[in-house]
Amino acid sequence: MPIRGRVEWFIAGIFAAGAAAFTLAFFAQPIDYPIGLAMVVLLSAASEWLGVRLYFDGRVSVGFVVTVFALVSFGAPGAALVAATVAISCYAAEKAPQKLAFNFGQHNLAAISGVGAVWLLDSRLAPGMAQMLADGALAGVVLFLVTSIAVSLVMSFTGGRPLIATYRANFAWLLPHYVLLGIVGAGLSVAYDHLGVAGVAVLSLPLLVSRYSMKQMFDKTRDNVLRLERSNEQLQHSYVEIRAMSEELQVAYTGTLESLVAALDVRDQETRGHSVRVATHSIDIARLLGITTDDEVSTIYRGALMHDVGKIGVPDAILLKPAKLTEDEWEFMRRHPAMGYRILAQVPYLRPTARIVLAHHERWDGAGYPRRLKREDIPLGARIFAICDTYDAIISDRPYRRGQTPDAAFEEILRCAGTQFDPKVVEAFEAAFPRWREEETSAVTRPLYLPAWKRSDDAAGRAAG
Repeated sequence: MPIRGRVEWFIAGIFAAGAAAFTLAFFAQPIDYPIGLAMVVLLSAASEWLGVRLYFDGRVSVGFVVTVFALVSFGAPGAALVAATVAISCYAAEKAPQKLAFNFGQHNLAAISGVGAVWLLDSRLAPGMAQMLADGALAGVVLFLVTSIAVSLVMSFTGGRPLIATYRANFAWLLPHYVLLGIVGAGLSVAYDHLGVAGVAVLSLPLLVSRYSMKQMFDKTRDNVLRLERSNEQLQHSYVEIRAMSEELQVAYTGTLESLVAALDVRDQETRGHSVRVATHSIDIARLLGITTDDEVSTIYRGALMHDVGKIGVPDAILLKPAKLTEDEWEFMRRHPAMGYRILAQVPYLRPTARIVLAHHERWDGAGYPRRLKREDIPLGARIFAICDTYDAIISDRPYRRGQTPDAAFEEILRCAGTQFDPKVVEAFEAAFPRWREEETSAVTRPLYLPAWKRSDDAAGRAAG
């Protein structure tokens, strides 16, 4: 049966059982004090009418105290009339017929259950104030359990959550509170027995003060919540704007870096596509080494992509010289990592990338340049790059030589593990090599610059290549 159908049948059953309990109440016991009972009914209606609406769906009132008072002092008829009054008052406040049927049923079932429990207790206790207070505590427990379980059943049907879990999450913690309210209701019964209607009227004043305090508290809470909601909406709007600006800046950075790579490719046709291939392979090894965060992966990618940006400062006579470089020319060429660092470090966003660019010609054994770093002193991104750069250089064609096979490159990199290359990074290279081996040698690929590398091949932001 659909959930809605089950809930409707359950409410119909609760209403029928409550109507039977309401009718039975007037056969079980006569009305002995009609004037006092009328006062209790009016007090109950006033309690519900003066209930405080919560910010979310629901209301709080002190009517539970009056219900216990009616049950202890007037028995089944009083409890039934007050239960019906509570249900009708709730309907007047919310205009929900289905809630009226459910509340009428559950409150009357709770009332008749409370009357039965109190009758059993009274048969074992001597009459007196202690008995009435015990009656109030017991009535509070029974009324609370019946109504809270009925509501939990409805919530369980509609929410698809187990009954016990629903009850524990929403109602179990309230039991002590309602026991105390039951004792307060019994206190009104004691006052009524000893002082009559006047005594109840006097003792009702604390209830009115309690209601006034609750209203002030909830009104203040409602105002604060509304103010927080308005602030939250403003923060969300600002967040959307900031995120849009951040994405625009990311696109701008992407375009700038890819333009630099394109400029290098145009200037140095010998290594066209080399930077992009090395950067793509660097991502493969980074992931195999357990690097998964976007910031770390993107930094390694940018470092590999931009590793030769310092060659912008190398004269064409040296960069494009077809013959072997002299020692002085090599000395000038070896400055390009530092030049690249100075170019990129001017932008705070690119400083982690700049550190990789500065170290991309360092060696594991300390024989590299420009700072002769060794082992873990070399940034991990630079250690990853060194292997990818060497692999691509070996397999790529150059005007002065033909590229070698991937297997030859593989053997050379394994041979240099522990001297030129970090052994752990070499292990990751071994794992990646079978897939690299099947790639088209020296293929010119398009930049994958993060976050564009997550997009499809025809996505915007990949103009270079």
